[in-house]
Amino acid sequence: MKKPASTEGTTMPALQFDFKIGKLAKSKWRGRKDPRGYWKPGGAITLRQVPRPTLVADDWLILKTALCGICGSDEKEITLGGAADNPLPSFITFPHTIGHEVVGTVDQVGPAVTTVTPGDRVAVYPVLSCKPRGISPECPRCQQGDYNHCQNFKRGNLPVGMTLGTAGPFGGYAPFVAIHESQAFRIPDGVSFEQAVLADPFAVAFHACLLLDPQPDQTILIFGLGTIGLATVLLLRHVFGVKHILGVDRYQFPMEKALEYGAKKVFTSSGNQLIEEIGAYLGIKLVKPFYGPKWGMDGVDGIIDCVGAGATFEVGLRVSHTKTRIVFLGVSKPVRFEWTPWYFKEISIHGSNGAGLETLEGKTQNAFQFYLDFLAAGRIDPAEMLTHTFPLVEYAKAFEVVTSKAKSNAIKVAFDFTQDSMLT
Repeated sequence: MKKPASTEGTTMPALQFDFKIGKLAKSKWRGRKDPRGYWKPGGAITLRQVPRPTLVADDWLILKTALCGICGSDEKEITLGGAADNPLPSFITFPHTIGHEVVGTVDQVGPAVTTVTPGDRVAVYPVLSCKPRGISPECPRCQQGDYNHCQNFKRGNLPVGMTLGTAGPFGGYAPFVAIHESQAFRIPDGVSFEQAVLADPFAVAFHACLLLDPQPDQTILIFGLGTIGLATVLLLRHVFGVKHILGVDRYQFPMEKALEYGAKKVFTSSGNQLIEEIGAYLGIKLVKPFYGPKWGMDGVDGIIDCVGAGATFEVGLRVSHTKTRIVFLGVSKPVRFEWTPWYFKEISIHGSNGAGLETLEGKTQNAFQFYLDFLAAGRIDPAEMLTHTFPLVEYAKAFEVVTSKAKSNAIKVAFDFTQDSMLT
């Protein structure tokens, strides 16, 4: 086997985010006038030449990126949508190459790598936990497979960061990325890069579904029908066997896809109107308080909230059955909402963060492996969920599509490195 040529001393383009007051202020000021201002040159987003990655350790590899999806969290960062007191930036290195939804072809492997070889196609589990950081013994959480809650995101032989896309140069908005071999999951024959690039959002949805523990005869409500919400519909219907799935979204196109994937009904309203529509659909009795929206003691059996906004929380609490469960994984800014029904109806609220080792049908393995197995077995088909791809140099067009979904009908948008000979 021919050894790949060394990339030491060469450079490549990478799209990075800078946390500098002047650049942030410029992006914020321009973005308020026009969303395209968030990524204009001179702001927080910069396409620059950076060194090509080299092997971090003997058990690392270099991946030639094929596709890298634009996550909702990336969109929040690009449009400066986080709250000022959000604690997660304490686990981020700036500047950093954005992007964590990566698939590609193994280009180079370290001498201790045993699980993949050059030429293998892989999907990348993005979490930078103990093993990628060279920490041994692993922390108690990593030993249990709870990698997304690793205790060492600020330690080891890597920059501070929770995942690819937060740890300095380790990110997928670039034609090459260095990863640890434990992060590489071989893509089965017959599964395309276009399907595999959805591994991360499906893993996130799968973890949330397991936290909800849905039963086939229950009625489950999903807020937000973006990539994760639609993945949730597919998983609930075709893996967990749930027959009655409801959805809520603002846009027509994802509503149509949700119905195609197995949802029974999708609502496009909000607030009190949404509460009344859900109540009428389920045939439950709603009560009108002295002030504020209606609510009921009966309703849906479970909720997966992919928006995580105060408005969706409040509606969810009011249309939930007593002693039900709400799982939320959205990244909206926190705001006040009326939460009295939470304790009164004894509703359980669970946060959901990423994915790790999961257990289903007597098998325990990484959520990424579950997704790839589902694809290979034909249990799910995320047809047409990847709606748009762009070369990296056209990042402005890509972000415009992402932030104008009503116009673009975008679900998953990704950067495509396979057609650009200038990046190889």
